[in-house]
Amino acid sequence: MAAVSLLGSSALAEKTKVACVGDSITFGLGIAQRDQSNYPKYLGDLMGPEYEVRNFGNSGKTCGDYPSQKQRGRWYGDTKEHQAAIAFKGDVYVCNLGINDTGAWWDPVLYEKGYKELIDAWRGGRQSVPVVIWNRLGPDFRGQPGQKTFPGNVYQPEHKYSNQDNGSAKNRPTAEKLLDKISRDKKTLTMDAYTAMSTHPEWYKDGLHPMAAGARRLAELTYARLVPVLKVSQPKASVTVAPDNTVTIRNEGSNGLLLDGHALVFEQAQGKREGSFVFGNATVVFPGEALTVQCGAPQDQADPSRPLASAKVKSVQGLKAQLVKVPAKKR
Repeated sequence: MAAVSLLGSSALAEKTKVACVGDSITFGLGIAQRDQSNYPKYLGDLMGPEYEVRNFGNSGKTCGDYPSQKQRGRWYGDTKEHQAAIAFKGDVYVCNLGINDTGAWWDPVLYEKGYKELIDAWRGGRQSVPVVIWNRLGPDFRGQPGQKTFPGNVYQPEHKYSNQDNGSAKNRPTAEKLLDKISRDKKTLTMDAYTAMSTHPEWYKDGLHPMAAGARRLAELTYARLVPVLKVSQPKASVTVAPDNTVTIRNEGSNGLLLDGHALVFEQAQGKREGSFVFGNATVVFPGEALTVQCGAPQDQADPSRPLASAKVKSVQGLKAQLVKVPAKKR
């Protein structure tokens, strides 16, 4: 008699592998309870049980292989994490390298050459494997007080950081232009890790390395970037209208709920539409968690790192609310 498996096909299927490669930001340097609060760990929570997310971060590492830094083991290509990331044979690689290259040893030729070698090694001849590189590096709140850079030490006195950025700001524009070129040449995907993070100095203890709240937001940004790349299925959501003029969206599934490209639509019982609230900016709800939109606010607020609010919908009393997909041309 032939043996019959009691396991479903989904249980037998191999998990999709996500490799997070990079420096101290990927590693989670400075984060309390780092093992539970680094950005790849949060990303794993968002990707869900069908995905395996690994952290291959190593602090202080560079894209380029600089002779002056060889004894310090700066090049990521010389690390055991790099070899482990290759052996992992990821289905996608996400890389944050670049900020450590912009110091006194900066060399644009070695920077480009080294990064391209890393990308080739991760793919290992599998040219279809997606690689996502940060072409807009994370914020650096260090530097001369009041001198705007990326964004620089501009949040004093409440948030005061070191006056020294090791010369990074001077070389960063060139580094980011080269990241664009590397992406074109190697046909990678890109990710902006700056815009959504640069207005939140409270997420940074030393001005460069995000703490747990910042790492969580980085995971949301990464998840939003990976959903269309990996065609990540989206979980069910429940929508509740409350007497206090709020609407709550709860993630009922086992992976993250990406709300970008969706809108809360409010209708009367007869079906007449009374308004809507469109989500964007990498609005993500973790499994088992909920997100609330305050209606009747003075103005719209769609940045998910702050409380969401709608001015268009004055009152939700007597209205039904549902999530609908918004055609791209109407977003």
